Amino acid sequence: AGVAAGVGGAIAAGERARGERLIEVDLAAQCGVSRGPIRDAIRILQLEGLVENGSGGVTVAGFDQDAINEIYSLRGAIEGLAVRLIAGRRSDDDHERLAHHVADMERAANADDPASFAQADIAFHNEICRVSRHKRLADVWQRYKAIMMTLLRLTLSPDQDLKASAAKHRKLLDLIKAGDPHAAEAELADHLDGSRARMVKVWEHALKKRRSEEAQQ
Repeated sequence: AGVAAGVGGAIAAGERARGERLIEVDLAAQCGVSRGPIRDAIRILQLEGLVENGSGGVTVAGFDQDAINEIYSLRGAIEGLAVRLIAGRRSDDDHERLAHHVADMERAANADDPASFAQADIAFHNEICRVSRHKRLADVWQRYKAIMMTLLRLTLSPDQDLKASAAKHRKLLDLIKAGDPHAAEAELADHLDGSRARMVKVWEHALKKRRSEEAQQ
């Protein structure tokens, strides 16, 4: 999964061009692993629609603004339903599990620790789907979780206001605890839209950089 996240992140960030061939032995050397994990990673990336396996071998399928919009609209649909289910159930146990990750985000924000913040952020969104108690929802989340979490990591820029982001997660948790499904889903949608906009900027920056490098060759 780590190898898939690394290669998938490079594709999502626009660092690998559409049609670029991915050679197992080269990827294994770059990632410092054997070819077995590379094959597993390629299978994951195929499921996510990031690579294609044709007569010419495995190539990058490409990642563009439409793909970004699709991923975030899927996240909104999956997590939106999960949030409504949790808010409607009003389980103290569910709230405590989510609160644990929000507290971790707040500690990381106060310590100005982006890496720990990202880890807690990812754990929070995973927990939302897990405690929804909706098996098929969780199954869909698991299938696309790697690329969704890759995009989340890419959108955590060094200059991001971690305290503001932690506060938005706290607000979402408060709305869930208050038993207001529609307000909680609206807050989640706003959160995801901001993340989507940041991801589009990451992708546009990488695309501009790659085109500049290609022009200089």
